[in-house]
This record gives sequence, C-alpha cells and structure tokens, in this order.
Amino acid sequence: MPAALIRSNARVALPADVAAHLSRFGLSLADVLTDSNPKLGKGAAIARAVIHHGLPGRALAAAIDPANRSTVAPRGHLAALAALADREGMTAAASAFNGCPWATEGCASACLAWAGHGGLSPAVAAARGRRTLAMIADPSLYGRAMLWAIARQWAKAQADGLPLAVRLRGTDDQPWHVRRLTVSLPEAIAIRRRFGLLIANGEGKTLAELLQPATADGSIRLYEYSKAPTGGPLGLIAQRAAGWDITASLAGDRPTAAADATAAALAGFRLAVPIDLPKGAPIPARVLISHGGQTLALQTVDGDATDHRWQDPAAVAVILRAKRSRGADPELAGFILPNAPLIRLADGIVQLMPE
Repeated sequence: MPAALIRSNARVALPADVAAHLSRFGLSLADVLTDSNPKLGKGAAIARAVIHHGLPGRALAAAIDPANRSTVAPRGHLAALAALADREGMTAAASAFNGCPWATEGCASACLAWAGHGGLSPAVAAARGRRTLAMIADPSLYGRAMLWAIARQWAKAQADGLPLAVRLRGTDDQPWHVRRLTVSLPEAIAIRRRFGLLIANGEGKTLAELLQPATADGSIRLYEYSKAPTGGPLGLIAQRAAGWDITASLAGDRPTAAADATAAALAGFRLAVPIDLPKGAPIPARVLISHGGQTLALQTVDGDATDHRWQDPAAVAVILRAKRSRGADPELAGFILPNAPLIRLADGIVQLMPE
C-alpha cells in the first residue's frame, strides 16, 4: 500500500481488548513509544527512531513504597502510581519486579532514566511506571499494543522515506526477544489496511517474527543495548539469534567486568563503554581490555553522535560520555570508567588509547 495513502495521524481503531488494557493503565497507543528526545534526534536523517521507556531496576517497587523519601522527586514515592498498582491488585507483583536483572549497584544508581527531563519530572517517572505495570499485568496484550505502536510509527517513517529504528530496552533490560504473542489473521489484515505494514500472523510468535517482512527489507531495524550474559536463553547470543541487533554494555563495577566484556567482544558484539568524558572532549581511538593474560584491542566509535548502533561495525567499543543522573550515589561511581589512561577493574585492566 503506497505510503501516501496511509493517514498516520488519523484515529486508530485498536482491537477492543488491547484498547481496554491500555486504558486500564491510563495509556493510549501514542503513549507506548517515545519518538522524540535529543539522542534520537541526532540520527533523524538516517532513520525515524522510537524507544520504549519503562522504570528501571527496582524503581517500580520504590515508586509505590510510601516509606520512600528520596530527595529526587522522580526517584521517590509516586502516590498515584501506588494507587493504580493497588487498584489493579498488583502491589505485590510491582514490589517484586526488577526491570534490569543484570544491573550492578552503580548502574542502578547512575541510570540514564534519571538524566535530563527524566530526573526532573515525576510525571515522566509515573508514565514509565504505568507502561511497566501494563507490561507486567499482561505481557501478551501489551505486546500486541507494542505491535500496533510500531506499525503506527512505521507508517510515519515510510511517509518520510526512512526506515524505522526500534529500541524497546530504553530504560530497562526486559527480554522482549522471548515474549510470544498471538495475532489473528483479521488483526494482521487490520494493521495492513490501517498502516500499510505487512506482518506475519499466528500463535506464539515473537515481535521479531511478526515483523519479519519489514526487518527483511530493512524498513524496520530492531536494536538494543543489554547487560545480559553472552550465553543462555536470555543472553546476548540468543537475543541476536532472535532477530535483534545487540550492543553489549560494560559494567565497570561488576566483579567479572573484564571477562564479560572480552566474551561479548569475541562473540562479535559491540561493547558500550561509559566514560566520564567532558562534553566536547575527544574519544579514545582504541580501548584495550586485558583479562587472564589476554589483551583485546577494540577500535572506537562515538556513541553520542547517533543512537543507530545497527550502523556500526561489529566488535567495536562504543564510547558513551557519562550523563548526569540526578540522585546518583558518588560512592557507586565505579560503573562509569574514569577518563584515565589505565583503569583497574576487579578482574582486569582497561586502557584508553588516544592513538
């Protein structure tokens, strides 16, 4: 269906069960994915980019805890979110939920969820909390809402003559690659008629399988950053095999930081490396990681120039300048590497080489 015939801003008639599920949590289809922030805007000429923001780590539990008296309001108690969890009978599930199962203490403290507007506005945190509650309450229904939200954004990208870049682990590290949905043929036809996007249909399919026609022709790019281990059903290799472009994330304060980084790079993954670099300072030309008598040398790319990691070569170091996370504990700063020639990790060494 020609993009010119798709009215991307017209009303969307969602399936009744999907619409009702979003409504329960104070959400609309337009609320599911974020399509504008400074980082996404930097690659606007390359692709239309969208990102899903949930609450990270144990932040949902903290948000519904009336004893939480954080001095940073978005990290504190959010009474309306707590009331919503209680109304839906989800207080226990929300209190037990961990959005980032592989995060270290430093990662949780310095999380980018609390940088920029996210660190200033409790309303932003509450919206992320509503998405997280909706996802926990019924992953399949929320997954179908995600499919419709992606289709809506794909139509907008097509109108601009661009591919759509989709990142679902924007502020958490949830295993979207293993979540399975059932999409009927009538629903697939409805998406095709409304947005022009051809999708697969059937029972027990992942988002990547449903979106395979568009990922095959390059009009949709699925990509993520993840701190998951390299192996296992939730690991980096499994995520890649399921259809996502994956960049591994270095956690400098993890006891196995060097070993994990080396394993990821040797398996062909890019490695995101957060460094306390001043704005405008040049990035290192190479990153050397030494572990167990082995030294691995990685060329670098500037991860702040664009978020479109799927354009980068494999097995490079993606240098990310540290952003201010409001409420971060300076005692847990080991997650972010200092801007120093040689950095000692618990199980190895990182060297930042200017040339």
